[in-house]
Amino acid sequence: MVSGTGGGCEGDAASGSIAELLGGVVGCSLGLRGFAASAVVETAGWRLLGRGLADYTARYPELEVLCRLPVGTLVDGELVTFDAQGRPDLPRLLRRHGLTDSWRIRQARRWCAVRYVVFDLLYHAGRCLVREPLVRRREVLSEACQRLDVRFSAGVVGHGRSLYAAAVAQGHEGVVAKHLASSYRPGRRSAEWRKIKPRPKGTS
Repeated sequence: MVSGTGGGCEGDAASGSIAELLGGVVGCSLGLRGFAASAVVETAGWRLLGRGLADYTARYPELEVLCRLPVGTLVDGELVTFDAQGRPDLPRLLRRHGLTDSWRIRQARRWCAVRYVVFDLLYHAGRCLVREPLVRRREVLSEACQRLDVRFSAGVVGHGRSLYAAAVAQGHEGVVAKHLASSYRPGRRSAEWRKIKPRPKGTS
């Protein structure tokens, strides 16, 4: 995955239970193969920003629906395209992501439909939420997503191992586990969330 705002650590399924890894109550969601991106809505319009604040807005015009979020809103999410079996297709997304010609970008929507999967909310209608616990930020985010054609990264609490096993079986890269009481720490790695993936073959 191409990292955007960053923040977590990586682990593997053999490192102990997911709750033990984080030392508390956690929520788990699918780890998706895509591009991390933040969407910001300002008075002048909306922007989609990637790593190093690279502007992705013009590359994904179909995500203009994000402008319907309140002014002063900033969300974190992942740009993903899915294959016919519903699995993330990173190679196809990479082919589209490299396009810069506006005509080719419009045509690309036919062979590479992109979804913006949102998982965190940092500002909402001008209110800073970074110090709010994750569980509260996601409650507000889920409500905001109900009025938009974007996908909310739903998760589970207390059944992380089952979700992990299902995710790997379906071809996903693993799960992301986050402490439900954690605040948001932009630009810094945090022990309060981890991406948990299968151990590479050939390692012990």
